[in-house]
Amino acid sequence: MNEPYVGGGCGSLCVGGENDTERTAEIDAMVRHAHTAGYQLGVHVTGDRAGDTVADAFAAAMAEDPRPDARHYVIHGDFLTAHSMKVLAAHGFGVNMNPTIKWTVADMEEEFVGAERAAYAWPYRDAIDAGVRVASGSDAPVTFPDWRQGVATMVLRESKATGRVSGPEQRIGLAEAIRTYTIDAAWQDFADDWKGSLEPGKVADLCVLDGDLLDADPHDIPEMPVVLTVVEGRVVHDALGD
Repeated sequence: MNEPYVGGGCGSLCVGGENDTERTAEIDAMVRHAHTAGYQLGVHVTGDRAGDTVADAFAAAMAEDPRPDARHYVIHGDFLTAHSMKVLAAHGFGVNMNPTIKWTVADMEEEFVGAERAAYAWPYRDAIDAGVRVASGSDAPVTFPDWRQGVATMVLRESKATGRVSGPEQRIGLAEAIRTYTIDAAWQDFADDWKGSLEPGKVADLCVLDGDLLDADPHDIPEMPVVLTVVEGRVVHDALGD
Protein backbone atom coordinates (compact mmCIF):
# COMPACT_ATOMS: atom_id res chain seq x y z
CA MET A 1 0.00 0.00 0.00
CA ASN A 2 1.06 3.61 -0.48
CA GLU A 3 -0.05 4.47 3.05
CA PRO A 4 0.44 2.18 6.08
CA TYR A 5 -2.21 -0.16 7.36
CA VAL A 6 -3.93 0.86 10.60
CA GLY A 7 -1.58 -1.43 12.52
CA GLY A 8 1.50 -0.21 10.66
CA GLY A 9 3.47 -1.46 7.67
CA CYS A 10 2.60 -1.22 3.99
CA GLY A 11 3.00 -4.86 2.97
CA SER A 12 5.05 -5.89 -0.04
CA LEU A 13 4.86 -7.60 -3.40
CA CYS A 14 4.70 -11.39 -3.07
CA VAL A 15 7.68 -12.08 -5.34
CA GLY A 16 11.39 -12.56 -4.86
CA GLY A 17 13.64 -9.71 -3.84
CA GLU A 18 15.19 -8.22 -0.73
CA ASN A 19 13.56 -4.80 -1.06
CA ASP A 20 10.85 -2.94 -2.98
CA THR A 21 13.18 -2.01 -5.82
CA GLU A 22 14.20 -5.62 -6.40
CA ARG A 23 10.63 -6.88 -6.09
CA THR A 24 9.38 -4.31 -8.59
CA ALA A 25 12.13 -5.36 -11.00
CA GLU A 26 11.04 -8.97 -10.53
CA ILE A 27 7.44 -8.12 -11.42
CA ASP A 28 8.62 -6.17 -14.46
CA ALA A 29 10.70 -9.11 -15.65
CA MET A 30 7.94 -11.67 -15.12
CA VAL A 31 5.41 -9.56 -16.99
CA ARG A 32 7.83 -8.79 -19.81
CA HIS A 33 8.76 -12.46 -20.36
CA ALA A 34 5.14 -13.65 -20.36
CA HIS A 35 3.97 -10.81 -22.58
CA THR A 36 6.77 -11.35 -25.09
CA ALA A 37 5.91 -15.06 -25.20
CA GLY A 38 2.41 -14.12 -26.31
CA TYR A 39 0.51 -14.94 -23.15
CA GLN A 40 -2.36 -13.04 -21.61
CA LEU A 41 -1.58 -12.07 -18.01
CA GLY A 42 -3.97 -12.04 -15.08
CA VAL A 43 -2.21 -10.82 -11.95
CA HIS A 44 -3.64 -10.98 -8.43
CA VAL A 45 -3.07 -7.54 -6.94
CA THR A 46 -4.83 -5.77 -4.09
CA GLY A 47 -2.88 -2.82 -2.69
CA ASP A 48 -2.92 0.56 -4.45
CA ARG A 49 0.84 0.73 -4.81
CA ALA A 50 0.96 -2.85 -6.06
CA GLY A 51 -1.75 -2.05 -8.60
CA ASP A 52 0.29 0.82 -9.98
CA THR A 53 3.34 -1.43 -10.18
CA VAL A 54 1.53 -4.11 -12.18
CA ALA A 55 -0.31 -1.68 -14.46
CA ASP A 56 2.97 0.09 -15.23
CA ALA A 57 4.64 -3.28 -15.90
CA PHE A 58 1.88 -4.15 -18.38
CA ALA A 59 2.34 -0.81 -20.13
CA ALA A 60 6.13 -1.12 -20.24
CA ALA A 61 5.92 -4.59 -21.74
CA MET A 62 3.46 -3.36 -24.35
CA ALA A 63 5.72 -0.43 -25.25
CA GLU A 64 8.70 -2.77 -25.68
CA ASP A 65 6.78 -5.38 -27.64
CA PRO A 66 3.50 -3.98 -29.03
CA ARG A 67 0.60 -6.42 -29.40
CA PRO A 68 -2.76 -5.42 -30.87
CA ASP A 69 -5.02 -7.00 -28.25
CA ALA A 70 -3.23 -8.46 -25.23
CA ARG A 71 -6.14 -8.01 -22.77
CA HIS A 72 -3.96 -8.30 -19.66
CA TYR A 73 -5.90 -7.70 -16.47
CA VAL A 74 -5.51 -7.33 -12.74
CA ILE A 75 -7.45 -9.63 -10.43
CA HIS A 76 -9.21 -8.11 -7.40
CA GLY A 77 -7.94 -4.55 -7.90
CA ASP A 78 -9.38 -3.68 -4.49
CA PHE A 79 -7.69 -0.29 -4.26
CA LEU A 80 -7.01 0.62 -7.89
CA THR A 81 -5.77 4.19 -8.16
CA ALA A 82 -6.71 6.76 -10.78
CA HIS A 83 -3.24 6.20 -12.25
CA SER A 84 -3.78 2.45 -12.59
CA MET A 85 -7.17 2.96 -14.17
CA LYS A 86 -5.78 5.45 -16.68
CA VAL A 87 -3.01 3.05 -17.68
CA LEU A 88 -5.31 0.03 -17.94
CA ALA A 89 -7.88 1.93 -20.01
CA ALA A 90 -5.28 3.46 -22.33
CA HIS A 91 -3.93 0.04 -23.30
CA GLY A 92 -7.16 -1.95 -23.45
CA PHE A 93 -6.42 -3.85 -20.25
CA GLY A 94 -9.00 -4.89 -17.68
CA VAL A 95 -9.77 -5.71 -14.08
CA ASN A 96 -11.67 -8.60 -12.52
CA MET A 97 -13.26 -7.53 -9.23
CA ASN A 98 -15.04 -9.58 -6.56
CA PRO A 99 -18.21 -7.92 -5.24
CA THR A 100 -19.15 -10.70 -2.85
CA ILE A 101 -15.84 -10.21 -1.04
CA LYS A 102 -16.78 -6.54 -0.68
CA TRP A 103 -20.13 -7.60 0.77
CA THR A 104 -18.44 -10.01 3.18
CA VAL A 105 -15.58 -7.91 4.57
CA ALA A 106 -16.72 -4.27 4.21
CA ASP A 107 -17.17 -3.70 7.95
CA MET A 108 -14.17 -5.72 9.08
CA GLU A 109 -11.86 -4.05 6.57
CA GLU A 110 -12.08 -0.72 8.39
CA GLU A 111 -9.98 -2.22 11.19
CA PHE A 112 -7.09 -2.73 8.79
CA VAL A 113 -7.19 0.14 6.29
CA GLY A 114 -9.44 2.73 7.95
CA ALA A 115 -12.93 3.92 7.04
CA GLU A 116 -12.02 5.95 3.95
CA ARG A 117 -10.03 3.25 2.20
CA ALA A 118 -12.50 0.53 3.21
CA ALA A 119 -15.34 2.49 1.62
CA TYR A 120 -13.34 2.96 -1.59
CA ALA A 121 -12.39 -0.72 -1.91
CA TRP A 122 -13.56 -2.33 -5.15
CA PRO A 123 -14.07 0.98 -6.98
CA TYR A 124 -16.49 -0.18 -9.67
CA ARG A 125 -17.86 3.26 -10.53
CA ASP A 126 -14.47 4.90 -10.94
CA ALA A 127 -13.07 2.02 -13.00
CA ILE A 128 -16.00 1.93 -15.41
CA ASP A 129 -16.00 5.73 -15.75
CA ALA A 130 -12.27 5.61 -16.48
CA GLY A 131 -12.92 3.29 -19.43
CA VAL A 132 -11.50 0.11 -17.89
CA ARG A 133 -13.13 -3.16 -18.95
CA VAL A 134 -14.51 -4.51 -15.67
CA ALA A 135 -15.45 -8.15 -15.14
CA SER A 136 -16.68 -9.75 -11.93
CA GLY A 137 -15.85 -13.03 -10.26
CA SER A 138 -16.50 -14.70 -6.91
CA ASP A 139 -12.99 -15.85 -5.94
CA ALA A 140 -14.70 -19.10 -4.90
CA PRO A 141 -14.30 -20.82 -2.52
CA VAL A 142 -13.41 -17.58 -0.69
CA THR A 143 -17.02 -16.57 -1.29
CA PHE A 144 -19.97 -18.55 -2.66
CA PRO A 145 -20.21 -18.14 -6.45
CA ASP A 146 -23.63 -16.49 -6.59
CA TRP A 147 -23.94 -13.77 -9.22
CA ARG A 148 -27.21 -12.55 -7.69
CA GLN A 149 -25.46 -11.42 -4.51
CA GLY A 150 -22.69 -9.90 -6.57
CA VAL A 151 -25.13 -7.83 -8.59
CA ALA A 152 -26.94 -6.67 -5.45
CA THR A 153 -23.65 -5.64 -3.87
CA MET A 154 -22.51 -3.62 -6.88
CA VAL A 155 -25.82 -1.77 -6.93
CA LEU A 156 -26.22 -1.27 -3.16
CA ARG A 157 -22.69 -1.39 -1.68
CA GLU A 158 -24.16 -2.75 1.58
CA SER A 159 -22.26 -5.02 3.95
CA LYS A 160 -23.28 -8.51 4.98
CA ALA A 161 -22.73 -8.02 8.71
CA THR A 162 -24.66 -4.81 9.32
CA GLY A 163 -26.22 -3.76 6.03
CA ARG A 164 -24.31 -0.49 6.28
CA VAL A 165 -23.53 1.26 3.01
CA SER A 166 -19.82 1.23 2.19
CA GLY A 167 -18.73 3.67 -0.49
CA PRO A 168 -22.04 4.74 -2.09
CA GLU A 169 -20.16 6.80 -4.69
CA GLN A 170 -18.85 3.51 -6.14
CA ARG A 171 -22.32 2.09 -6.84
CA ILE A 172 -23.12 1.13 -10.42
CA GLY A 173 -26.40 0.46 -12.22
CA LEU A 174 -28.08 -2.90 -12.68
CA ALA A 175 -27.26 -3.15 -16.39
CA GLU A 176 -23.63 -2.28 -15.72
CA ALA A 177 -23.43 -4.89 -12.95
CA ILE A 178 -24.89 -7.63 -15.15
CA ARG A 179 -22.48 -6.71 -17.93
CA THR A 180 -19.50 -7.43 -15.65
CA TYR A 181 -20.71 -11.04 -15.39
CA THR A 182 -21.59 -11.44 -19.06
CA ILE A 183 -20.14 -9.65 -22.06
CA ASP A 184 -17.17 -8.10 -20.27
CA ALA A 185 -16.35 -11.38 -18.52
CA ALA A 186 -16.43 -13.08 -21.93
CA TRP A 187 -14.18 -10.32 -23.32
CA GLN A 188 -11.69 -11.04 -20.57
CA ASP A 189 -11.53 -14.66 -21.74
CA PHE A 190 -11.22 -13.78 -25.45
CA ALA A 191 -14.64 -15.42 -25.81
CA ASP A 192 -16.87 -12.44 -26.55
CA ASP A 193 -17.29 -13.56 -30.17
CA TRP A 194 -19.14 -16.71 -29.08
CA LYS A 195 -20.60 -16.10 -25.62
CA GLY A 196 -21.45 -13.37 -23.12
CA SER A 197 -24.59 -12.05 -24.84
CA LEU A 198 -27.78 -13.54 -26.23
CA GLU A 199 -27.68 -13.15 -30.00
CA PRO A 200 -27.70 -15.38 -33.11
CA GLY A 201 -24.52 -17.38 -33.56
CA LYS A 202 -23.53 -17.43 -29.89
CA VAL A 203 -23.97 -20.27 -27.43
CA ALA A 204 -27.18 -20.26 -25.41
CA ASP A 205 -25.90 -19.66 -21.88
CA LEU A 206 -28.67 -18.19 -19.79
CA CYS A 207 -30.32 -18.08 -16.39
CA VAL A 208 -34.01 -17.38 -15.79
CA LEU A 209 -35.24 -16.00 -12.49
CA ASP A 210 -38.73 -16.15 -11.01
CA GLY A 211 -39.51 -12.45 -11.04
CA ASP A 212 -38.72 -9.24 -12.89
CA LEU A 213 -35.05 -8.52 -12.33
CA LEU A 214 -35.33 -5.07 -13.90
CA ASP A 215 -38.03 -3.90 -11.50
CA ALA A 216 -36.98 -5.82 -8.39
CA ASP A 217 -35.78 -4.17 -5.21
CA PRO A 218 -32.01 -4.85 -5.32
CA HIS A 219 -32.27 -6.17 -1.75
CA ASP A 220 -34.48 -8.98 -3.07
CA ILE A 221 -32.24 -10.07 -5.96
CA PRO A 222 -30.09 -12.54 -3.95
CA GLU A 223 -33.20 -14.54 -2.99
CA MET A 224 -34.91 -14.55 -6.39
CA PRO A 225 -35.38 -18.24 -7.33
CA VAL A 226 -33.51 -19.61 -10.33
CA VAL A 227 -36.10 -21.52 -12.35
CA LEU A 228 -34.09 -22.36 -15.46
CA THR A 229 -30.40 -22.64 -16.35
CA VAL A 230 -29.18 -23.36 -19.88
CA VAL A 231 -25.54 -24.03 -20.76
CA GLU A 232 -24.57 -24.16 -24.44
CA GLY A 233 -28.20 -24.73 -25.34
CA ARG A 234 -28.64 -27.63 -22.92
CA VAL A 235 -31.03 -27.34 -19.99
CA VAL A 236 -29.08 -28.22 -16.84
CA HIS A 237 -31.63 -26.97 -14.30
CA ASP A 238 -35.40 -26.75 -14.65
CA ALA A 239 -37.24 -26.08 -11.42
CA LEU A 240 -40.61 -25.94 -13.17
CA GLY A 241 -40.09 -29.27 -14.87
CA ASP A 242 -38.90 -31.15 -11.77
